[in-house]
Amino acid sequence: VGSAFVSGDLSQLFSLPGGPVGFAVGAEYRRETLSYDLDPLTQAGYAFYNAIPSFRAPAFEVKEAYGEVSVPLIKDVFFIKELTLTGAARVADYKGSTGTVWAWNGNATWRPVSDLMLRGGYSRSVRAPYLGEQFAPLGQNYTPAPNDPCSTRNINTGSATRAANCAAAGRPDGYDYVYTASLEIQSGGNANLRAEESNALTLGGVFQPSFIPGLAVSVDYYDITVNNVITSPAVQQALNACYDSPTLDNQFCALFQRAGADGGPNGEIPFQILEGTYQDLPQNYARLKARGLDTQVGYNHDFGVVRANLKGVWSHVFQRDDYTDPARPDYRNVLLNELSYPQDQFNINTDLKFGRFTIGHTLRWIGGMYLNTFEDYNSVNGEPPQNPDYAEIAKYPAVTYNDVRFDLEMTDRFNFYGGVTNIGDVDPPYGLTGVGEGSGIYDNRGRFFYAGFRARF
Repeated sequence: VGSAFVSGDLSQLFSLPGGPVGFAVGAEYRRETLSYDLDPLTQAGYAFYNAIPSFRAPAFEVKEAYGEVSVPLIKDVFFIKELTLTGAARVADYKGSTGTVWAWNGNATWRPVSDLMLRGGYSRSVRAPYLGEQFAPLGQNYTPAPNDPCSTRNINTGSATRAANCAAAGRPDGYDYVYTASLEIQSGGNANLRAEESNALTLGGVFQPSFIPGLAVSVDYYDITVNNVITSPAVQQALNACYDSPTLDNQFCALFQRAGADGGPNGEIPFQILEGTYQDLPQNYARLKARGLDTQVGYNHDFGVVRANLKGVWSHVFQRDDYTDPARPDYRNVLLNELSYPQDQFNINTDLKFGRFTIGHTLRWIGGMYLNTFEDYNSVNGEPPQNPDYAEIAKYPAVTYNDVRFDLEMTDRFNFYGGVTNIGDVDPPYGLTGVGEGSGIYDNRGRFFYAGFRARF
């Protein structure tokens, strides 16, 4: 990494009513390498029943230039205690398919009175693909038996273009192949990946009333959309997307090959997907959407006998959708209120300090979430609820955790501390493990005692 920057203000040239214009400009160069090596037995496929090759990726290189500016337009006039605009931009030139990308943001801060500050901003961010996502070599892998979208039993279950596309691809009359075993595929990177891009709108404010010293309340609304998300479609999704797209000229049909009129080298019948030809590669096709409101309340005050410190954070989500079906780019998968995506969560931390002794409490609350999918119980994409009687109970209940802690400053150099987390020994609901995706949001350790000391020399 090599970088350089210059920063300062323009006070020697001019100043605005709110003060001098501040700026920063700079440049950066980064180079990274990546290699991955395995023992010969694993590379030959004897460890995991599929061969995993080693690789050394081409070097990652990027050259960047950036600029930032702060423009204090006005201050200390009627109803404008402060009005400041800020902006930043960064151009990055990546070696390879990512090419040149721009990231930027613009923000405004308005303080009508001393106690209230309002803020808003809009930004564009980018994430270039990781070296492994681009250059990992194809290695042997397997996928569960797929349903061939061109088989007779499946050809009328897709889009209006499926039958015509299957015929254009050379489907023989009466073709109805059914997989009874897994399909061999090749997994690896995609050198043609482009950068992900996100657009974010944020609006909020901070209220610090002078008549309640120590109190601060902040509220922020966010609206984020991520485009060209890098992800690997499931094999079944990609096969369907190939033939459910308007034409066969799409990125998904290029991922696999079919046998010709004489069949394939491994006994495949005519038109069957050839074993080992499907390439499981990350693609730029998905979109993510999130909207929510974050609220934080803090209070810090010394009452003489006790010093109180209170901090509460409440997160409320309005929307959390994934658009990850390559055949239906506008088909949304609602994650809100599914396991690991509660609509509401809040934490409240309280510390009371009596001289050298501090006692604290944390309250953690997680809202209820559906046992299965949001779509089971709600109408989405113009479709009715998919499985409203999935279970007698629709949602996991809300869960509350309580923790306590203490700290005793025995001397200026020696502290003794301890506490109990999850005092109620609350388990994950309905037999969940609390491990991995989804139920990992819950505490699976149970009631936990701890104690220790700190000595400073």
